[in-house]
Order: sequence, then C-alpha cells, then structure tokens
Amino acid sequence: MKLISKYNRVNVIATIIVLLLSAVVYYFVIEKALVHQLDKNLVVEEKEITDYIKENDLLPEPSDSKEEQELYTPVNDEKVLRKFSSIELYNAHHGKDVYYRQLEFPVVVKGKIFKADVRKSQEETEDLVQLILKITLAIVLLLLATLSIINRFVLSKLWKPFNSTLQQIKQFNVTGKNDVRLEPTDINEFAELNTAVNIMTKKASQDYHEIKSFTENASHEIQTPLAIIRSKLELLSQSENLKEEQMNAIQSISETTNRLSKLNQSLILLTKIDNRQFGKTEQVDMSILLQHHLSNYEELFLAKEISVIKNIDAYIMLTINETLAETLIINLLSNAIKHNVKKGAIKIELNKDELSISNTGNAPANDPTVYFERFRKGSDSSESLGLGLSIVKKICEAYNFSVSYNYKEMLHCITIGFGKN
Repeated sequence: MKLISKYNRVNVIATIIVLLLSAVVYYFVIEKALVHQLDKNLVVEEKEITDYIKENDLLPEPSDSKEEQELYTPVNDEKVLRKFSSIELYNAHHGKDVYYRQLEFPVVVKGKIFKADVRKSQEETEDLVQLILKITLAIVLLLLATLSIINRFVLSKLWKPFNSTLQQIKQFNVTGKNDVRLEPTDINEFAELNTAVNIMTKKASQDYHEIKSFTENASHEIQTPLAIIRSKLELLSQSENLKEEQMNAIQSISETTNRLSKLNQSLILLTKIDNRQFGKTEQVDMSILLQHHLSNYEELFLAKEISVIKNIDAYIMLTINETLAETLIINLLSNAIKHNVKKGAIKIELNKDELSISNTGNAPANDPTVYFERFRKGSDSSESLGLGLSIVKKICEAYNFSVSYNYKEMLHCITIGFGKN
C-alpha cells in the first residue's frame, strides 16, 4: 500500500470517528439544552398559576391545546412533590402518542390540596433536534468529501517530488552515463532526500568505475606475469639434460600457474557479475546451447565412462547475457563431471520452468548450502577451486533465478528455476 493511500485511510477513518462522536455528543447536548428551555417555560407557567390562585383563590381553567396541557387533580393526604419528568401521552390533536415535558407541583385552594400538572409538547423539540442532527451529518459528509478531494489532488501534488525521486532511483544504473536529475522542491524533507540521493548515486557511480578500472587492470597485470611464467616454463621444459626431479618440478609449477590463472579469471568474473558489467541481454535458446556444450564433453564422458540421460525440451528461450548463459551451463556440467564417480551417470532435464542437472556421487560430508559460497568444496580435491557453484549462484541472482541443491538416492541434483523470465 502506498504511503499516501495509508495516510488518507487513517486520516479519513480518524475524521469519521471524531465527527460521529462529536455528532452524538452534540445531539445530546442540544437535546438537553432544549429540554432545559422547556423546563424554564414550565416554571413560568407554574408562577402564572400560583399568582392566579393567590389573587383569585380559584384554580385556573384546565387547558388542553395542541402544544400545552394544564390539569388539576385533588389529593387527600398524599404528599405531592414538585418534579420534572418526560412522559408519553396520547394527543387527540396529533392523533398519536406524543412526548411531553411535565412539571408536577402542589397548589392549595380554599384549604384543599391539588396536584397541578403542566405539560408542554416535546414534538417541536424533537423535530428541531432531528433537523440539527441532519444538518450536522450533512456537514460531516461534506467535510469528508472535501477531505477526500484535498487528499487525492492536493496531497498528490505535494508528494509528486518524492514519487519523481523514487522513479529516478528505480531507473538509476551505475553503468549508465546519465546523472540522476531530481525535481526541485520547496519541501525541506524532500529537498534533503534529493541531496542525499544525489550524493549516494554519485558515490555509487564513482565506486563502480573505480572497481571496474581496478578489475580490468588487475586482470591485465596478473595475466601478464602468468603468461611470462608459462613461457619460461616451456623454455625450461625444452632444455636438454633435465633430471626427472627437475621435470616434475616444472610440471608442478606449470599446473599451479594454470590453477592461479583460472582462479584469477573466476574471481574477476564474480566481480564483473557483482558490478553488473554483463548488462547486454538477448533471447538465448538454452536447448541449443546445452546440446552444444554436451557435445563438447562427449570425449570426457567416454573417458570417465559416464552415461548421460537427457530430457531436453526444444526452444527454451531465456532473456539473458549469452556469455553468462554459457558460463552457467559450463560450470554445472563441469561440477557434475568433476564430482562424479567412475562409471557414474549424469541426468539432464530442461523445460520452460527449470534446468536440472544430477550426478551420481557419495553423500555430502557438509551442509550442501555452503557449496554455493566462495572457496567451499565438496571434497579436498585439488582440482576444484571452490568457485564454480558460487558463480552459478551469482548468475542466478543477477536474473532472479532460483537455485537449489538436493541429494537423494545417490544423486546430487542442482536445479535452476527460471521463474517468470
């Protein structure tokens, strides 16, 4: 949920609750005030009746109008208390039961005690309260509509610089040459955000270019002395009168040099993947690419007496850098061959959802998940650099592929899920 939507929801809900509670309280306050006014009118009527009795020593004539009633009832020894009350009585003028506000009080005429009941209809009071309530609710609805319009249009414009900055951040690429162009704003928080984003993106681009330059220079500088070492070793190996021990030493140095060269190339490849230097993508037919590399390994399969079981669907297209796609397949096949057993088997399955490569082998000695970390090996074999599966994982992360390892029934299985690629 967007921040502005959540803010609007909280704001509207809080406003509705406050206004409804206010309307309820307002209703009862107004009703109490109007009833209090009726009580004051009843007190005026009481005074008029008592004054009339004092002057004439007679009871006034009872009245029964549409809005008011006066009634006098003789009492004996019953004590009459002065009190206000609300009662519901049938009104012939209205033709229905009507609520009255009533004042009871005792009067004495010629030594006799009477209970005087003075009543005023609350019909108009109720109508007035309902009218006020309707007006209040109308104001509440109008206020809510106004708030909704303000939140939708005015606040959306206020958040425009933030949304623009967010869009720029999403589109930012350290490999690109264009700087981030942020929309100017007079809102302090957004201006500070833009300043921080500008500093961050410039620093990221600078660091990227420095790392890229270092990677390229390191690759060149390391490969040059390695090439010189190999050249010198070839010259030494061609020398006459070399002893067997010397030949073995030269062979060992040559193997170590080759290993160091592969290690250098693998680390540089990992760095390039991390720095997203393989930005160019295209539609790659994984079926053809996999079949091609399988044919390259046929002699090695025969030499190690490995049987290959293939279940490869045709025309499996992925949007990926072709170099990384080849690297992915080569590393998986090399891993399956390197960690296989003599007269073992490799099972390869490819469909639109996943690529799965399984190989026979002994049960893993360690937690299989660590094999995707750098320099982690399934065995102490000197042939493995411990970087193959790490490169596989990095390539998968670059294209949001899933990668998993499973060992079951003497089969090591690595599965690459393509997701929605």
